[in-house]
Amino acid sequence: MEKKTPTREERVEALEDIKLRGLYLHGYAITADATPILFDTAEYQQLVDQFYEENQDLVTPVIHRACRENYEFFMTMVEKTMNDIRTLQDTTAD
Repeated sequence: MEKKTPTREERVEALEDIKLRGLYLHGYAITADATPILFDTAEYQQLVDQFYEENQDLVTPVIHRACRENYEFFMTMVEKTMNDIRTLQDTTAD
């Protein structure tokens, strides 16, 4: 059974979900207490890995590693990838 290729709209929705979850994690990190923000949690790493796995056609392994180490860079790349997908031609349309 072949894996269905997601449409452009489905990919944008998935990226919007990742973006919102990332914003939630950031908000949780900055309001939990006054300690420095660290994004080495399993949940953050899982979110970055999901972003990479779902967008390997646009995200390189180097960018993936950088996203794991830098929250702001990660959020910028999510936004950039979302914009790139919105401008791609939807190849699933007949």
